[in-house]
Amino acid sequence: MEDLSEIKYFEGIDTRYVIDSLTHVISREYIEMLAKKMLDERIPFTLMILDLDNFKQINDSFGHSSGDFILKNIGEGLKDVCKKEAYVGRYGGDEFLLLIPNKTSYNDVHHFLESLYFRNSVFRRYYNDGLRDIYVTATLGCASFPDNASDFKSLFDMADKALYRGKVKGRNCYIIYVESKHKDIVIHEKVERSLIERFNSAKRVYEIYKNYDKKIKYTMDFLYSELHCAGAYFLTPNHELISNAKDDPEYTGIVFEPHLELLLDGDRFFYDSPLTKYKAKDKALADFCNEKLIHALMIAKVGSRDKNYGYIMVYEKAITRIWQESEVALLMYVSSLLENELKDLETK
Repeated sequence: MEDLSEIKYFEGIDTRYVIDSLTHVISREYIEMLAKKMLDERIPFTLMILDLDNFKQINDSFGHSSGDFILKNIGEGLKDVCKKEAYVGRYGGDEFLLLIPNKTSYNDVHHFLESLYFRNSVFRRYYNDGLRDIYVTATLGCASFPDNASDFKSLFDMADKALYRGKVKGRNCYIIYVESKHKDIVIHEKVERSLIERFNSAKRVYEIYKNYDKKIKYTMDFLYSELHCAGAYFLTPNHELISNAKDDPEYTGIVFEPHLELLLDGDRFFYDSPLTKYKAKDKALADFCNEKLIHALMIAKVGSRDKNYGYIMVYEKAITRIWQESEVALLMYVSSLLENELKDLETK
């Protein structure tokens, strides 16, 4: 719905005030007005709430100019996909609202969402801001009128529940509201332990176990359990491997220096998904990841530039896995605990 002058609800309104100045989609006030007008006229439609994943991290890491660049490109991408099929609005910050008239059946909505996430690649892709490639994903929840609700607040709340369910699942996905599955979701319920509680749990591993190998082994078990990942390993400089023993690789030489150092690129931490861009740096690493179906990877170097005690490697096989800030923080904390432990062991 690109030509706003053709939208009957905007007759008599200067459309310059209808458009969000950054993203060039419909502003919050007027996208809400559109939804309420369609409700008043009993026009069936689906309301979608779309939230960019980890957008604060983009602003914090690369600056607000990069964040604005992403928002503008997402707005343009959404308009290109929706065209004459849907209305696109910016609801606030990194959140967009989509209204799709006369599409309310599960199959029709699912088909539209597939075009958004797969065929047209608005998400799950890199955007280059002139300095770097930034990988962008989004989580979306939706509900339909009149099937799910008959007023704006109820309809928005149901779409919000679906969105919340998508975030709890790990983000980078879309959820279509189904009453039998989602009606009892409480948006603000506590779904995971606080970061401080998780830090304390990690610390207890080092207090309980006195044996060095057991401390490492149970630390990997802890990471595996807390991060719900496919595997967690500690790789020593001597090519010894201590793992959670759930999915041991058949060989380990590939994941040692210099392969991991290529990913770290002088830093102590690496975390990203998908790995397509980084696998291009090293054929051996690419072959290893392809064989093990590794799509998301976090690495922490335990030690400093001058002293290397080894690496913690955590990986995931799901292509939709996007590491969250709390997960990265937990790995950083665990690697610091392990570094201090190994330093103490070395001085004894």
